[in-house]
Amino acid sequence: MTSDRSPGGGPGRSKVLREVLEVVTNLWQLLVFLIPVAGIGAALVLRHLDQISIALTWVIAVASSLSGLAVLAREKDTITKWLRGWADHAGGQLSRLGRSLLAFGLTAALVAALGWAATGTVAAVFGGSCAPPIDLRVLTAPENLTALTRAAAEYTAEARCPPVRITVAASGSVLNVASGFQNGWYSVPGAGEGGRGALQPDILIPASSGEADRLLAAPHPGVRLADEGSIGSSPLVVGISASASDDLRNALAGRDRPSLGELLAAARRNGVQRVYRASPDVSEIGALADVDLYTSGALGDPQATEHALGSADLPLSDSAALLCGLRRRPVAPERIAVIAPEQVIEDYGHGRALGTTCPAPGGGGPPLAVHWVSDARVFDYPFIRVTWDGQSSARRAHEIDDFRRWLGRGRLRSEAFRDTAGRAGTADSSDGRLYLGPRPRVAVRPYRRAEIDDALSRFAQVRPPLHIAMALDVSGSMSGGRSQGGSRFTYAVQVARTAAQTAVHDTDTVELDAFSRIQGQPPIRPAAPPGPRGAIGTALDGLTPQGSDIPLYDAIGGAAARVAAYPQAAVVVFTDGGSEAADPRARAAALKRALRTRPVVVLTGTDTCAGSAAIKALGASVRCVDAGDREPSDVVTSVFDLTTQSGGG
Repeated sequence: MTSDRSPGGGPGRSKVLREVLEVVTNLWQLLVFLIPVAGIGAALVLRHLDQISIALTWVIAVASSLSGLAVLAREKDTITKWLRGWADHAGGQLSRLGRSLLAFGLTAALVAALGWAATGTVAAVFGGSCAPPIDLRVLTAPENLTALTRAAAEYTAEARCPPVRITVAASGSVLNVASGFQNGWYSVPGAGEGGRGALQPDILIPASSGEADRLLAAPHPGVRLADEGSIGSSPLVVGISASASDDLRNALAGRDRPSLGELLAAARRNGVQRVYRASPDVSEIGALADVDLYTSGALGDPQATEHALGSADLPLSDSAALLCGLRRRPVAPERIAVIAPEQVIEDYGHGRALGTTCPAPGGGGPPLAVHWVSDARVFDYPFIRVTWDGQSSARRAHEIDDFRRWLGRGRLRSEAFRDTAGRAGTADSSDGRLYLGPRPRVAVRPYRRAEIDDALSRFAQVRPPLHIAMALDVSGSMSGGRSQGGSRFTYAVQVARTAAQTAVHDTDTVELDAFSRIQGQPPIRPAAPPGPRGAIGTALDGLTPQGSDIPLYDAIGGAAARVAAYPQAAVVVFTDGGSEAADPRARAAALKRALRTRPVVVLTGTDTCAGSAAIKALGASVRCVDAGDREPSDVVTSVFDLTTQSGGG
């Protein structure tokens, strides 16, 4: 074998020059190879900048690597020759091979760096150009609304161009959620008159896997549900006024975790005057709490239990609204108990937000001490993927997968939840976060489907039959806007729909009238005759604002007169105020004599109960509710106490 090296180094220098030229040639070959890649990248970069920046760099690096491998492949004969002469000239051959590999590595690194710098420059210059995010809708219990809204905001904030926009909405009772899937869901306030399907969720996070089992067992046309496991937990606890805590500790000495019955009995013996729990008619948490209350007999049989819990002095639509109402009271030495999830009681105690109408920081109301019980269940919050026919796509499925994985990393522990094994989070509580700290682990004992079915059945036997007679103002003034968004009419339709959905039992009936002044038509005309609630949704979808106002007294009197066959009917009039008679006192006296029931007037516009001369003149003959910025379910619960049919203004 002959050596390439010659005396004097002349040929050697020529050889080095050839190698340098070869590297340069390879570099140009590499750049030519990358021209198509660069063209494709330039076409896509402005639409998917953040994603393409990283992907393009990898493409450049891989392409340069492939080009370098092609160069090495062309030198296969030389490499074979090197291997044959390895024993005699290993040092010289390794040196030459090392120079080639070094040149290749530097070339690849240089091109990758140039690609990274180029895409970074484009990102800086055209940074405002992002691809439209995909919309994901999450439906959950109102108690979880603020926590999941904050979690969704944190999730989307991790990318400059978020690939997804997440909207979190509140669900209703156990039965209403099932009905929603049967009927394709309804519109939300501001979604447009008659717009159905605007609330169709992509993700459902109910309070219990038992509820998930109920939903998955029922047929749902046009939709598929898949339970993908728990994302967190929170035990059912009892928040009791701190003023009663010392007496309770003495009464329960030696019992760290009494049963629910023992705790409530001791609380009542020690001056706890009222026990609150969200209404099962409109709250899934309330329905699930009945499982524990009925099983334990803590307040007696189901009828005695519901009588003890029925109250119209606080909103009972959900635990967050209940505690929000309590927070708005002045601090007083009253002794009360609230049955709710642990995380909601903690939000109340730390002044955190309680739903959309009770933002943080909050104060007021009696301090509550958390009491755990030995026999209560745990809310285990399953993540249910919802796939609607005609709406599925690979991109949507990927984003749901990614959000599920992100939530599954214990993200909710910073919102006073426990993890899926019942362990509390112990990190630093700052920047609006709240970790429960070093608390004992709680065994996760979720509610079961059979238990929920039994509690709902027993509740239905206790609650008296309900007849809801609604009269909806459809005059042109209802097209006016609300400061919270949407029109007065759209909001009234949503509240009416929510009210109708509370009639969930076979013995319940609902009817709907519309009123306005249209030439040739009666001022009050039926939209849906008395019957099951299913017809109400269709009737509401068919209404539009038209005509002029009629006097408010006529609307109230007409609605009340139509329910003579239902002495226990709940008469509800939805209006923005209407026009008033010239002499309200004379007409008020006549109306009060004619009324056989106590109607409820829900004002959805700028008029208020305190500012309406007509309402003032009627006095205690009617109840008036200012809708304001409240959630529809809050308004419905304020309209009537479905369990006790109690009054109260």
